[in-house]
Amino acid sequence: MIKAAQLQRARTAALQGQLDDGDELPNLEEATGGPSFGDTLEREIDRVDKSQEVANEKVSAFVAGEEQNLHEVMISMNQAKLKFELMSEVRNRGLEAYQKLMQTQV
Repeated sequence: MIKAAQLQRARTAALQGQLDDGDELPNLEEATGGPSFGDTLEREIDRVDKSQEVANEKVSAFVAGEEQNLHEVMISMNQAKLKFELMSEVRNRGLEAYQKLMQTQV
């Protein structure tokens, strides 16, 4: 496994054009040992969407008389709401971090 310091040295050398022709940059997937941030974010957004769909299905079933347990419907709705609020907060924090980064003077 590649250490963070090795990855940083390789990145710095690549940016400065100092890598030899035979050297290759380390594979990011191999270096981190997991999925990318984008993949993780996409998966979690899909989970939030799925929880919204499940909540909507339970509400529709309750209204149609197919679901008798109001508690299950309310729990599902609250779970979907909390997941959506968390996703929104992650988005807001990410946007704030991006804006601060863009304001940074080089």
